[in-house]
Amino acid sequence: MHKRNIVLGIVVILVLLVFSGYKIATTPRNTLEKQSITISKKAAHLTTTTDFMIYHRAQTYYSVAGYTQDNQLKYVVINGKSGKIKVLSTKKAYTKAKITKLVTKKYHFAKIYGIDLGLRQGQPVWEVATKTAAGKLDYRLLDYYTGKTIEQIENL
Repeated sequence: MHKRNIVLGIVVILVLLVFSGYKIATTPRNTLEKQSITISKKAAHLTTTTDFMIYHRAQTYYSVAGYTQDNQLKYVVINGKSGKIKVLSTKKAYTKAKITKLVTKKYHFAKIYGIDLGLRQGQPVWEVATKTAAGKLDYRLLDYYTGKTIEQIENL
């Protein structure tokens, strides 16, 4: 009985340590997301937000998707270093949903790891990370307005 209590105590401590570690590890991302949403709501007059993305290339960008009061989907891209904000309309652009359909139809992969919005040389791009059927990683940058491939890295 005494050994069982010790084992149970150790298991409880391990579970608490794992949970605490997870909480500590995700706190910076959660803080960035909350700050980005607050900034985006003000900058683009968003009433609701639907997505938060982080793009890491030459610079880091935080992007928020959301809807305005008149139900217009907008993306807000925030430069992680300078704080400069770019509000993007989706009227003549590829939304995340359209990009997902495009890459699913055009490329053969086993899994999408992520689709994130950022800026490359000042122009909006979608970064798409996928896993091939052979287990290799592919990265593609797609133009925000045309959906065309700008850059690709395959079979990593």
